[in-house]
Amino acid sequence: MKRKALVISVVAAAVTLVLGHPLAAQCPSASCPSQTLGAIELPVDGSTVSGYVLIRGFALDGNQLSSIDVYVDGTDPSNLVSGVGGIKMQIARPDVMQQFPAYLGTAGAQPGFEASFRASNYPNGVHTVHIRVTDTSGCCFFLAPRTITIDNSINQPPFGGLDYPLPKGTVNANGVLEVFGWTLDDTRVNHVDVYIDGLVERQAVTGVVRADVAAAFPDSFDAVTSGFILNVDSTRLPNGVHEVTVKAVDDQGQTGLIGTRQFQVFSNAPSLPPFGEVEYPLLNATWFGNCFRPVTGSPSGGGGDIVDPRYLMRVYGWALDTSIAEERGGVSNIRLELDGVVIKDSRINCHREFLLNNALIDCYGYYRPDVEVLYPGFPQAPNAGFQFFVDVGYLLTQKGIVEGAHMLQLKAYDKEDNWTLVKEVPVVLECATQNLDPPPIAYVEDPTNYELIGGVWPVTGWALDLDNVVRVRILIDGVPQVDAISGNDWAEYGFASPDIAVLYPNYPQNNAARFRFFLDTTKISNSEHDLNVEVQDGRGFRRSAGTRRFLVSNRTLVR
Repeated sequence: MKRKALVISVVAAAVTLVLGHPLAAQCPSASCPSQTLGAIELPVDGSTVSGYVLIRGFALDGNQLSSIDVYVDGTDPSNLVSGVGGIKMQIARPDVMQQFPAYLGTAGAQPGFEASFRASNYPNGVHTVHIRVTDTSGCCFFLAPRTITIDNSINQPPFGGLDYPLPKGTVNANGVLEVFGWTLDDTRVNHVDVYIDGLVERQAVTGVVRADVAAAFPDSFDAVTSGFILNVDSTRLPNGVHEVTVKAVDDQGQTGLIGTRQFQVFSNAPSLPPFGEVEYPLLNATWFGNCFRPVTGSPSGGGGDIVDPRYLMRVYGWALDTSIAEERGGVSNIRLELDGVVIKDSRINCHREFLLNNALIDCYGYYRPDVEVLYPGFPQAPNAGFQFFVDVGYLLTQKGIVEGAHMLQLKAYDKEDNWTLVKEVPVVLECATQNLDPPPIAYVEDPTNYELIGGVWPVTGWALDLDNVVRVRILIDGVPQVDAISGNDWAEYGFASPDIAVLYPNYPQNNAARFRFFLDTTKISNSEHDLNVEVQDGRGFRRSAGTRRFLVSNRTLVR
């Protein structure tokens, strides 16, 4: 009841002050709806601030917000604090919409906004914060200003947000509790501690890219990497209600509470299947092989499923299992299937291949320190990798598989025979011998699968072709893109790649196979997209090398 009364009082004050504020005359407000509502909720009027001054509030007139401008100590252009893309808008505010249900279903149904500025940019003393709101119809109005006192001698404790678990949320069915959010400080965040039921669980991994936070805190160099994450094996906790608390500590030892959430564990640990990720190949990659017997003097098979080891296609990723304490022990094997038929099983096919210098192939248990960082405390995490080598020529000539589109399935099994489909990857199989055009192979290293990105984002990866790579183009949803920095419609190609040369020794350019492309995500919608890598080879052919799926969230409209 108290919260509802508070919202009503705040909004009532906003109605009075917005419509009657003398600065409103500076805006082309004649076209504004008569019921324009809004308020600056943070900073609180009369408060003393330091570090980063958080600005939070809402604005409603039924239209979608186009821009929100923040001014300090006046509304002249010289007093403007925020820039294009420098403020978070379109934030859901169910508490506001509950009080004003007439705005539900309108274009302005997400009226929240957030911004910031650095207090140290201003001298100690009294200052005034102004907010100007403009919607897509051109309506412009000012919110009632807030008066604050800046005291730069105060050390601001770390602050931020706990994005997950959600309030009153539950853990994932696979037994992994994801704890993630963001934190900043006016000096530097030293570490982030995660507590479960009042006891320190672990320190979270910091440095996660957060484009949305960077948009809200343009004065902070650390904002773009302000994210943190910790994956907790929830099967070690008894079923029932638990509490997770996140605290950040700055380099001066001051602690800030980031958030507290209750969550419920209801897992049946022994029946939980493994989980993981298939990192390569890209979606819709074209796999090729030698469909003729190798010429005399070239590498040849030794009776196994590798006939020509020069052009092998690779599959790799990682897998983990929870509840190891209650089972007989973790992931047991990974199966690689093609259209539902098993072609590789790490429990059966793991071996040393003399055609590949006795390398250990088709196995589970490869060293993955990156997975251990993200899943600390999981017993198998340091050795959670799997990798398979596939001779496509062998499949097409000796296993009765035809050229064309197929579906790869990767399944992970634990020692209780619980299994999960880690991922399905569509691929195309074809012969590429003599006069046939061998397709390119490529990989996108950044963005990662379903990564949330924003602003101008550097797309990086590598590409190879047996006929040499001449150009690499980046297409988004089938549309060619222009590099936001160079203005070219192709990526920079030729960066050093000694690691790729080791994996693909038979390809030209393998020591300089990396590319980079600056993608302007503000020119595409805030939604899911497909990034396609197109390679032009030395014979003039252009072919797709695969697709990466990612998400865009810029939080603001482009002006």
